[in-house]
Amino acid sequence: MSEFVLRRHPTIGFDVGGTNIRAVLVNAAGDVLSSSHRRRASDPADMVEAMVEMVEELAAGSAEPIAAVGVGMAGIVDGEGVVRTSPNIPTLKHFPIRARLEDRLNLPIIADNDGTTAAWAEAATGAGVGYDDVILVALGTGIGGGLVIDGEVRRGTSGFAGEIGHMIVDPAGPRCVCGRTGCWERFGSGTALGNQSRAAARAGRAPALLALAAGNPEDVQGEHLSELIAAGDADALGILEEFGRHVAVGLNNLVNIVDPAIVIIGGGLAEIGAPLIEAIRAGYADIMVDIEVRDSLPIVAAAHGGLAGSLGAALLAGE
Repeated sequence: MSEFVLRRHPTIGFDVGGTNIRAVLVNAAGDVLSSSHRRRASDPADMVEAMVEMVEELAAGSAEPIAAVGVGMAGIVDGEGVVRTSPNIPTLKHFPIRARLEDRLNLPIIADNDGTTAAWAEAATGAGVGYDDVILVALGTGIGGGLVIDGEVRRGTSGFAGEIGHMIVDPAGPRCVCGRTGCWERFGSGTALGNQSRAAARAGRAPALLALAAGNPEDVQGEHLSELIAAGDADALGILEEFGRHVAVGLNNLVNIVDPAIVIIGGGLAEIGAPLIEAIRAGYADIMVDIEVRDSLPIVAAAHGGLAGSLGAALLAGE
């Protein structure tokens, strides 16, 4: 991949999620100079107002005028900057986020899917530097994703490329927030890992996990599992191993279609660290067809963590 250059600077990038809004101010080198964070308002007008205030806040601390603003949204964003749909933000159906911000800020605005912006951050300045074909898999409440192919972001005809969490891996599986059944994110997301942990506690397969939840399996949380994984608890690692196999099912499909040079694991679950990456690698090695004749595929943790979506939006705005 060619060397990253931010042509317009400084820029501000947003990551608008189901719960929170994060914004960063980025300079010409792609460095984050400052950041801002707020809970996302449910009303779209209030959300836009909060974003305008965050731009003003970050701009006040900048030595130069803001050149452009980028927005990564948890939803499908078309080429006109309209959020077509967002399963986690249902009030944004057919919402013209780019036009609304342009009207308020009088600045160039780009709007994209947050998985796409995160993928670009990793490809341009993170774990994907040096690779032309990159898949980002963001494991959080759901599964987000982004594709960089031949060094370029791939959005698809209508902006739907990278909606990897909603590929169906089991037609008889549980119902997804999108309304269908058996989506990958029902098996391989943070929500799924929580469900699997509670099921293990109910079945008596994780006594230490149950103890951390004061004996109530319904109170088992992801933080409990993470604590036990860090401590090397065998039952917790077994739950993670099973989870890694679920993630590997989707990776198998993606790799067979895209044949990437690297897979980057991001999202909130990536904070588990090396044990998660190893569980996914092991599951992938078990399920991938013809793995012995393929080139070795790096499966690595994202470099930018929770900043990837907002950083990538700022970088795209600068280009």
